[in-house]
Amino acid sequence: MTETKGLVNKTVDFQYKGKRLAFELSHALFSSFAIDAGTRLLLKETAHDPVIGKASLILDAGCGAGIIGISLAAANPGVLVVMQDRDTLACEFSLNNCRKNGIPAALYSLDGTIRESDIESGMSASGRAIIRPGLLAEDDPISGYDAVLSNVPAKAGPKILAAFFDACEKSLLRPCGRLAFVIVNSLIDVAESWCLATSMQLIGRTTAKSHTVFILEKSGPTGIPAETAASTPGLLPAAEVVRAVQKPFDSYSGEIDAYIRSTAWRPLGRYAAEVDGFWGLAEFDTASYSTDIAIEALESATSGLLVREFLVAEPGIGLAALWAAKALGPSGIVAISRNLLSLLATSRNLAKLEEPRPRLFPCAATEIDRIPGASIDCALWFCDEVPEYNYMTPTLSFLQRVTKKGAAIVVVGSTVAVSRFERARPKGLQRVSVKKRKGFSALTLAKID
Repeated sequence: MTETKGLVNKTVDFQYKGKRLAFELSHALFSSFAIDAGTRLLLKETAHDPVIGKASLILDAGCGAGIIGISLAAANPGVLVVMQDRDTLACEFSLNNCRKNGIPAALYSLDGTIRESDIESGMSASGRAIIRPGLLAEDDPISGYDAVLSNVPAKAGPKILAAFFDACEKSLLRPCGRLAFVIVNSLIDVAESWCLATSMQLIGRTTAKSHTVFILEKSGPTGIPAETAASTPGLLPAAEVVRAVQKPFDSYSGEIDAYIRSTAWRPLGRYAAEVDGFWGLAEFDTASYSTDIAIEALESATSGLLVREFLVAEPGIGLAALWAAKALGPSGIVAISRNLLSLLATSRNLAKLEEPRPRLFPCAATEIDRIPGASIDCALWFCDEVPEYNYMTPTLSFLQRVTKKGAAIVVVGSTVAVSRFERARPKGLQRVSVKKRKGFSALTLAKID
């Protein structure tokens, strides 16, 4: 599990409907110095909404550090808030912020099992929260939310936003449920076009300097006020909550299709493979310099090396994993990422290969302690660079733990980041070579003990 303490950049105070709250923020997440203007505007414009105020089940889609979901849970004792983000580090921060503010919460792993929980059955002084990895436009295991709130991520892309809005209308919301979202004004045309196309009724719109809030209502029984049609307030029993939100990694299928942006045969060093590119992920049309230099370094590092287990961190859409599958023929590939979409994209692209193909073990970057020691023959580590955080020491310690004696390790990142890795290298990892290209470097190490 990732230790989040070193990633905390700042703790900020916040007040919502008379509740005094505090939130830990991070350079590694969106809005690292303050609660952003969009979140503030959304909470302000929905604070007195009669349906949201009486809701018993709310979805915070793309929860980040948890500000929206925790604010709602703190102000409404009868509510269960499901907080969802594709970034597992965001889920980790949301859990910590729940506990910091006295909100009982449960956190789920990628395999759909509950990892940590302090939720108890019965009522409490606040609402409760369920936190899980998930996609914005996914088939949610829970349907019939009283309200869905979202500070819509601008980088999601218009296709994903349309799929999210469509899911809210068709399956996520109960009749008379509310969708409230805030979006940057540069994407307001996208939001307006969807509002015109949907059968949901636009009941509120507020435009500020940089953001706009939209509030829509799903149609319901004629003549019955929306707030009257709200589901009966009251917390769900813990056992029912656990059953309701379980969604293992291998259950994702059709919803990943919405993220596909391109399909083409792509060169991978001396090999080639059919590859899907994805909205929200880089390299959707061509490989980056970092991937190119990584494959070059791996070709040298693995010459004469028997690789049964290959590990790749932050695999993107899986180009390096595809190269490894073709060039090294491993039995298994371990893919590590904060980003659920990256792991799903890697799985999708590996599944395109003909049998026999390596089995994939997807692992959240926040749960790397699940990887057994001395199990990896070759590791590729793409640096996830976080400002003002010493990620080199824990990364090298992890790589030393999970690799076998004689294993090859390639670390790829900016030239500055890789030089820091080289300076932090422990004695058990021997420097073999360094390749440089266009501001990127690939450091090759060998595990010697």
